[in-house]
Amino acid sequence: MSAAATADNDDVSNDDTDESKPKALKGSAAAATKKPKDAATEKHEPKTKKKTATTKKKASPKKKVAKGAESSSSENDNSDDEKPKAKAKKKATPKKRKSNSTTSSSSDSEDDNNSTTSKKKKTTKKKASPKKKKAKAADHQRWTERTPLTRLWNPETAMTSNGSYTFTVISWNVAGLRAFIKKQPDALANLAERYQADVICLQEHKLQDVHLDDPKLKIREHFEEKLGGFESHWSYSTTKKGYSGTAMFIRKRGGGGGGDDDASKKGKKQAKIGAFFTSKNKEDGGATTGDSIGDIPVSNLQPMNVMTELGLPKHDGEGRTVTAEFPLFYLTNVYVPNSGQKLDRLGYRTEEWDTDFLNKMQEFEKGKPVIWLGDLNVAHNEKDTWNEGAKHLVKSAGTTPQERASFDRQLGAGFVDAFRHLHQDAMGHYSYWSQRAGNREPNKGLRLDYFICSKDLMEDGDGRRVVVRDSYIVPDELGSDHCPIVLEIEMKK
Repeated sequence: MSAAATADNDDVSNDDTDESKPKALKGSAAAATKKPKDAATEKHEPKTKKKTATTKKKASPKKKVAKGAESSSSENDNSDDEKPKAKAKKKATPKKRKSNSTTSSSSDSEDDNNSTTSKKKKTTKKKASPKKKKAKAADHQRWTERTPLTRLWNPETAMTSNGSYTFTVISWNVAGLRAFIKKQPDALANLAERYQADVICLQEHKLQDVHLDDPKLKIREHFEEKLGGFESHWSYSTTKKGYSGTAMFIRKRGGGGGGDDDASKKGKKQAKIGAFFTSKNKEDGGATTGDSIGDIPVSNLQPMNVMTELGLPKHDGEGRTVTAEFPLFYLTNVYVPNSGQKLDRLGYRTEEWDTDFLNKMQEFEKGKPVIWLGDLNVAHNEKDTWNEGAKHLVKSAGTTPQERASFDRQLGAGFVDAFRHLHQDAMGHYSYWSQRAGNREPNKGLRLDYFICSKDLMEDGDGRRVVVRDSYIVPDELGSDHCPIVLEIEMKK
């Protein structure tokens, strides 16, 4: 029995005792006034009292009656055998009753407490659930859907009229060329044919100059076989092996005389157009005659000069650029430094590299329009990031406020992001996905690869000989954690 129950029982017993004592005294006084009994009568007297006591117990099992019986029997010498039994019964009865009532009341209270607690828990869960949902919904965007993209230019159609040529540039971060050509040996050749590329730019090839002619790797032989119609130009990292590196493949033009390479390109385009146009258009459209292609001088399609350095010693040791100067524009393939997993190069990248590189592009632009392209290692805004607003982005390379602000300064200097300018509302068009996280299939990516152009190249009109017509991403081309991007430029007579 609990302490509380014991205390309650004592109180009840005391109250009952007070009420029964006067009755017991009256009984004693009455017995004392009667005449003395003989021995025989005394012998039979306990039995009578026993019956009386028993009767009282049956009639009322309460403490009041029990105490009365106890006080009555205490005056008789012959009732000693009865006392312990009566006491045991008297004590046991209230204890059981009190114990049961206490147990039931305590169990009831426990049930009440449990039910109250469970109600509180249920209430708490109900209140917490909507809060969690709201917080999750407001956490950050999760945009993985690729919106439809309208192609703005048809190179094949353009080739059917004289005085127009579509100059196509492809850029791709291959994330290690040796592994790339093992996994996808025909990828670059297929890409060149599919888009009739004039220039292919690669970033992060990770090669050294000795690797090209290594008899075991046979890299030069590979490209002579797969891209024999292109001339290659390489820039290597000399400060760190197996790091960075850029390359540019430029279609050969046979010394400006409209050689075999030009004919093969035009022949391929004519074969594709043949399904849509008559044989007369085949003959007339895009014909190569002498030193021109569709009235466009072949010399405009050939580089005047190719540079594998910027002329900036503190940056050139990592092999990050190849620049081709064409008669109508500069074309620079660039692999912008990554700020690092711990952002240990963030200051160098935003305060030194970005500033010096921009100054170089502005220097080129004084002579003719400029296009720089490649892996720029920055996701400019929310349209270029699948999970914009995620807390870790501000501390992740490519999405820090410093890198985005630096890119803003470059664009503010008179340059244009070709893809975003031409497809302003496009969403879900990313060029990079983390392979470690398996993000490519669900399209959880970033747009890190760009074509950045002088504003003059984005405007059409009289006297414009070079106009950017379209830019798009090719997400279905596998082989790297990046995918290729394409720029189509119309050259006019």
